[in-house]
Formats: sequence, structure tokens, C-alpha cells
Amino acid sequence: MVLHRQTKINRNQTFWHNLPRDGKMWSRLRQNIAHWQGIIITAPSIVAVAFLGNTAGLFQMPEIAIYDHFMNWRPQETADPRITVVTIDESDLDQYNFPIPDHKLAQAIKIIKQQKPRAIGLDIYRDLPVNPGYEQLIAEFATTDNLIGIEKVIGKTDSELVDPPHTIPTDRVAFADLVADVDGKIRRALLSIERENGEIQLGLGAQLALIYLAEEGIFLDLENQDKTSFRFKLGKATIKPFSSNDGGYVKADTGGYQIFLNYRGWEDKFNTVPLRDILEGKVAHHWGRDQIILIGATAESLNDKFYTPYHSSYLVGDMPERMAGVLIHANITSQLISAALEGRPLIQVLPEFLEWGWVLMWGIIGASMSWLFFKQNLFELKIGFLGNVLVVSIIIPSGILVGVSYWAFLQGWWLPVFTPFIALTLSALAIPNYKNYELYQIACKDSLTQISNRRYFDQYYPQIWHRIKETQHPLSVILCDVDFFKLYNDTYGHQAGDRCLQQVAQAITKAVRSTDLVARYGGEEFIIVLPSTDRETAYQIGQRICFQVQNLNIPHQQSQISSIVTLSCGVATSCPPHYATSGVLIAAADSALYEAKAKGRNCAVVC
Repeated sequence: MVLHRQTKINRNQTFWHNLPRDGKMWSRLRQNIAHWQGIIITAPSIVAVAFLGNTAGLFQMPEIAIYDHFMNWRPQETADPRITVVTIDESDLDQYNFPIPDHKLAQAIKIIKQQKPRAIGLDIYRDLPVNPGYEQLIAEFATTDNLIGIEKVIGKTDSELVDPPHTIPTDRVAFADLVADVDGKIRRALLSIERENGEIQLGLGAQLALIYLAEEGIFLDLENQDKTSFRFKLGKATIKPFSSNDGGYVKADTGGYQIFLNYRGWEDKFNTVPLRDILEGKVAHHWGRDQIILIGATAESLNDKFYTPYHSSYLVGDMPERMAGVLIHANITSQLISAALEGRPLIQVLPEFLEWGWVLMWGIIGASMSWLFFKQNLFELKIGFLGNVLVVSIIIPSGILVGVSYWAFLQGWWLPVFTPFIALTLSALAIPNYKNYELYQIACKDSLTQISNRRYFDQYYPQIWHRIKETQHPLSVILCDVDFFKLYNDTYGHQAGDRCLQQVAQAITKAVRSTDLVARYGGEEFIIVLPSTDRETAYQIGQRICFQVQNLNIPHQQSQISSIVTLSCGVATSCPPHYATSGVLIAAADSALYEAKAKGRNCAVVC
């Protein structure tokens, strides 16, 4: 026991001994940050742009269109044997007219009631008599305790609202309203609303499902309540309300209690019986026992149809098909029952912060793939290279993004696709631009002092000279030299000399204006180009440079004029005539610099 404990202590000591010291650890961290700097800068910046675009609603319709694709691509599900839809099609209208007379509807309800279904949903507005047979229909309404009638409660004007049959008790009246998106498609189920009197009213699909599940001993239980939403437990399902920014939506209407509508499918996913077959006795014995029976119109002429994610024009290139309202209610009912009894997935979304983590991840993937590919092909910036960047950094990861998102959708999760695709693509494309900027910085910046180098100066100066000649504005140049710098190097060493030059360069940069160019001219010499600057202003800037360097208080024991590092400046100004060459002004500044040295250094002299 003691030996084992001692061995453990020794191992711990060895572990801590082998850890890098703080200085080394931070040094390695800085190296890693520098190594991946392009990704660290690019990916979050691009994701921020994607976030702004998404918040503005630019990506809502592409995200929803991908959702529609996923809905269409899903494997076909089996039919739900618990739901039968009694359809009223064009043949029924030809035979019985429209609206269906009350005595025919009463006869159908009586026949259906004899099958002992768990619930009957009448998806037909019946606020006015359609004689003959009104008294007969009232009697059927009164004696059919499991019949649910409907009303329309959401409308722009009072004239668009439809009252329920006045003979059906209010607890057996559901609303039939559906929530359409901006493109007119039904992708969400409205389960309940709060009426003006504070009472909660259920939608037709929800009320039928709860009646069916009650026979199974399953009831709706409040699982969680916070300031913004109620979450319910229904058998194996947890029902969470739709929020305005869920999935691909941006600031969507969240009125009532909504969830995503996880369609089972079209008419073939339910038992269907035409109304005429019911009335003519052409159905099998006990065809509707213990089922939910929905009665509703499917005839095209009645226009009780709605667009859904199915058969989208995004896929087939023509007008999308419409689904009868009664079938949509059947899908809502089936969704709730299947989720409660079998655990069929409800469509869920990630919390918003995780969604943005998902988007950031793909932005980093795009930037990383492009960054690694770029580093391997640094000097092969050809069209073929950019094509490979497109394939390796965008197309392949995008395929993986779609594949992973589709797999998640099959499990009941709607993950953003278009927004991370934008982040992935822009991040991958931003890396070559960042690399070009980095190469430009390497080519134009002095590696020691981090100001412009001689190469950049040689490119910049002729251009500014030509512009000044055209405008006839004055141009000034200041040539600077660190006093007795060779003695400084000999005394303090080259590393100290490098640090001295870095400090001097920063002091010069602080002394000039943002429009002026500061460059390392060579060795300990610096040159400043001052566009549109007259002689007097240039001289004042030269004096300020000398003062700023002197204020650094860098010790220089071997200096022959001071105990600290100083600087001499030669200032030259010209309003160049058309025949003058650019070298004239630099030569004048060089002459002024020699004069400054002759006058004792640590000063500025104007030529």
C-alpha cells in the first residue's frame, strides 16, 4: 500500500515536472495563435456577417426551402391505421349537391356512430341550416358525445369568422384554422389558442388526438413552465412550443401554441372512404371501430386546400400540389398520437446559442480546409489551384453539411443548412484574400520595425511624385538617421540595436500624421513622405520627430552629443515642375541631413 502510494506521488511529480513553464507555455500559445491567425480572424468575422444576414431575414426562405427538400426526400412512412378520413369529393358533390344536405350528413354521422369510433371530427362548417333534415342533424349532434364540430376563429374581419353549430356544446367545438407561412405553405400546427375570455380552445387535430389518447390512459401533463412558454408531456413525447426564431424562421408569428407539423404524408397514409360509400352501405363491417373518423371535403372545386412542403416547385419545377384541410388535420392528429404512443419524433430545433455554435463550426471548417490547402500550395496561385480550393474547401464540406443535416432531420432535428453553408463558403473564400494580404504585408513591411520597407517606398514615391506634379501641391520629404548608431551596436550588441530601431520607428510613426508614409530607408535611416505639406509644416514635423525620439530616453553611453539615443533629420520641400525628376527631392533631403549632422546632430534642418 505504501509503495503504491509513493509510486503515485513520484508519477505526479514527474508529470508536473514535465509541464512547460509559464513562459514557454505562453510562447507556444502565441506561436499557435500566430500559426492559425487567419482562421481565428476570418471564421468569427464571417460568422458575424452570416448572423447579421440571418437576423435581417435574408436566409429565411432558403433555409425553409431546404427544409421542404428534406421533407420530400424522407423515406415513405406506413399508413396510420388509427385514422379514417371520410372524403367529400367531386362525385359526392355531383350526387348530393353542395353544401351536403343536413339529412345526408345526419345519416352519415349515424352510420359512423354505429361503428363505435373513439372520436368523430366534422371538418365542415355548419353554422347555417341546409334543409331538408336540419332537425335530424341537430338530433345527431345532441346524441353523439364524441363528435367534435369546428368553427373559424382567426380572421381579418368579423365577416370572415365562422361560428360553430349552436347545438354542439362548447367543449366539443374545436377551431379549424391553420397557420400559413409567407409563401402560403402549412409547416406548423396550431394546437391551441387563448380566447378573449381567457379560455383555452384546442384545434381540431389536437382535440381528436387527446380524446384518442385518453382511452389509452395518456393525458396531457404540464412538465415545465417558464416566463415565455409551457412545455407539456404527452406519453412518450415532450411538446415544446414554437419560438419566433426556431429553425430557419426569423421573427415568425408565434400566436397560440404552435409546433412544427411533422407530416406523415398524403391521402394514401390514411384509410379513406368516400361519403357516398358510407351512405350506400359499401363499407366493410366494423371498418371504423376504435378509430378517429374525420369527415371533410377533398373536392378541388371547394377550394379547401392548402400548400404544404410536399411536391414543391423547388423540386419539380411546376406549381406545387395542395393538400385538403381535412388531411392536414389528420396529419396533426397522427403526429400527436404517434409521438405519444410510439415515440415518433417531433421536429425539434437546437437552442439559439447552439445553432450559432453549429454555424461557427462550419465557418471554421471552411477556413481551416482552405488554410491548410493554401499552405501546401503557397506558390501555385493558378486557376487550377482556385478550383481545387473550391472543391476541397467548399464542395466536399458542403456535401457533408447537407448529409449530416439530413441525417439529423430523419431523427427529428432541424439544423440550419443555408446559414452554415454561407459561413463555410465565405470563410473558405476569405482565406486566399487573407493570405494575399499577408503576402502583401510581408512584401511591403519591414520585418524588424513593422513600418513600410524600402521596396514599398520605391513603389509609392514615384506615384505620389507624379500626382503632386499634376496637382502642383507641395511635397515634403524627411530623411532621418540615428546618431552614432554603429557605436550603439558595438556597445550594446545587435539585439539591443534591433530593439532600439523598433522603438525609434514607433516614435517616428507617432510624430507624423496618418496621411504620411514612414519607411525604413536602409540600416538606421528612415524616410518620411509628406504629401501636400509645405516647408514650415514639414520642418515642425521634423522637430517633433527629434523630440519624440529623444523622449524615449534610450541610454547611449558612446554617443558624442548626448547620453541617450538621438536623431538627425533633413527636410526638403518642393512644388515640382513638370520636367523635374523624383530623385531631386530626396537628394535635397539627403543634403539637409548632412547639414544637420554638421551642425551637431539631434536637430532638423530644412533645405
